[in-house]
Amino acid sequence: MVLVYHNPEWDSLPWHHWNDPVERFLVMPSFVIGEFFFILLALVALVHALAHGRRHLLVWLAALATGTANDAIFMFLPFVDNFWQAQACLMITPRMPLYIPCVYIVFMYISTVAAWRLGLPLLSSAALTGLMGEMIYAPYDLTGVKFLWWTWHDTDAPVRERILGVPVGSTVWVITFTASFQFFVTLTMKSEMSGVRQGVGLVVTSLLSTPLMMLQMATLQLVSLDIQGMPSIRSLVAVLIIYIGVIAHSWGNRKMERSKSLSSWTVMVFLEWYYLLLVVNALASDPAAHINTGIHQQRGDCDIRAADLSGHMRQVYLCEKSHSQDWSLHCDDLCSENMFGDCSHQSSSWYTVCGKPHANFELFAALIFGLGAIGSLTYSYSFKDREPRGKEKLK
Repeated sequence: MVLVYHNPEWDSLPWHHWNDPVERFLVMPSFVIGEFFFILLALVALVHALAHGRRHLLVWLAALATGTANDAIFMFLPFVDNFWQAQACLMITPRMPLYIPCVYIVFMYISTVAAWRLGLPLLSSAALTGLMGEMIYAPYDLTGVKFLWWTWHDTDAPVRERILGVPVGSTVWVITFTASFQFFVTLTMKSEMSGVRQGVGLVVTSLLSTPLMMLQMATLQLVSLDIQGMPSIRSLVAVLIIYIGVIAHSWGNRKMERSKSLSSWTVMVFLEWYYLLLVVNALASDPAAHINTGIHQQRGDCDIRAADLSGHMRQVYLCEKSHSQDWSLHCDDLCSENMFGDCSHQSSSWYTVCGKPHANFELFAALIFGLGAIGSLTYSYSFKDREPRGKEKLK
């Protein structure tokens, strides 16, 4: 299930469903590699799902439907619209690359089935899945925002506080959204039940994961004393403490589950390559050489403001004089050096931005490496087949 939305304004934009990978690679090399690797990872996850039967296949489909629906909701409601994807080789719409549904499959499906193998109770398993989903997503989030795989709204409250360009709200969203997804999947699809009931579970998961995520985020901001609609580092600390506490409470009673070793081993190998790819990109790629021509926050009058979903005021249009993000609007020189850096078609919403050098390369590379190491070790532990030991009882 992929939601396709059509905006009449798109007809005047110079976008294409298919863009030459060679030309895309010359202006955004890291993006093209990441795009096709996520598609490959989603297919690897599909093979894993097929090897494990109907239940896993439904989880794969639920990740596709739930993630794509969530992206569509937050992309097309004007008062929450705060991100714009780069033009990939394969585009569903001018704002939805094909690889984005694959990203949801990768971090939601893999984290869900990996957490299942540890045999924790429902709430603990959901909390663990949220953290494990972020282990996959976090290095991608850091990479994507720095290398212009997407751009954020400049003044929107939910994405205002950032760490190395990554909104704190994005991190809290991934953790709570993935946990919500696993909660409904486990509640409605994990048990041996009829295909009809599992199908109903797929629909329930797709419809209710986003509302439960929003409820969690609102509660976290209340607990952390953040202003509603403006998540800060306090909300992130709160979700980490609460989730880790829930997991720790049940950790000693986990009951390890076996899995078909070959398909799980394959997923683990590709995850290792995924982390390695992001580390190599962090060390070798130059963000200042990336040119992103496509749809971004519409440029216009700096004085026009409107309320977002929580009532916070934000600039409707990007203010060219005062925007504070880690990219530049002055890309003529870079475009002239790259024959495929097309800066010729410029409008209020379709224009070119280009990357800037690292402000702190050592910190950026260390974070990518550290997050990759944590994710690699955690998933290796989850997917590894081993004999029961202590309180670990293999089903």
